[in-house]
Amino acid sequence: MTHWPEFRRELPWRNLSDPWKIFLSELLLLQTDAIKASSTYATIVEQIPDPYSVLEMGVEKLAKLLRPLGLHKLRAKWLFEAAKCIIEEYNGIIPVDKEKLLKIPGIGNYIASVIAICCGKTASPLDVNIARVLSRVFLGKDPPTRYSYDKILRDMSMRIKWSRELLYAILDFAAEICKSKNPMCNKCPIHESCAYFKEA
Repeated sequence: MTHWPEFRRELPWRNLSDPWKIFLSELLLLQTDAIKASSTYATIVEQIPDPYSVLEMGVEKLAKLLRPLGLHKLRAKWLFEAAKCIIEEYNGIIPVDKEKLLKIPGIGNYIASVIAICCGKTASPLDVNIARVLSRVFLGKDPPTRYSYDKILRDMSMRIKWSRELLYAILDFAAEICKSKNPMCNKCPIHESCAYFKEA
């Protein structure tokens, strides 16, 4: 956390507490670069500010709205089904409880954890970026391809006291320093305590 300002990214959804808007950011980030997602975020939130607006727009128009990000048909279908569930099961208000979030179509452990954490709840997120940082720093190796099934990594994540700030700091560290390919080990602020450190 001390070194976060050195590699921190400013993204439009980071200071929001509205779970719907946080959910939308995760939808846009699906297999998409954060900078690209941020360029369309404001427009998309403006046009679908709640689950009801999603159902009013319909899948076809949603796909057109999401086209700039790619995977637009998949995103549109997922978003429509999620919005429908939120309206039918939760009176149009997306829950912040992780177990309830997991009942919404398309929301898995990671997205449910992110929404919960950003809304002040407890959860243990694990995506490819977090898995890479934890595995490299503490185990000295890259994570397995099926990282989400790795008991050691899951246990590591569960032992961490997650906050929004810590979550974003690790994600930024993974994106800017501890990259999947060509990690910047010599510029890493924690290389002295990292089991993976490789001097160039």
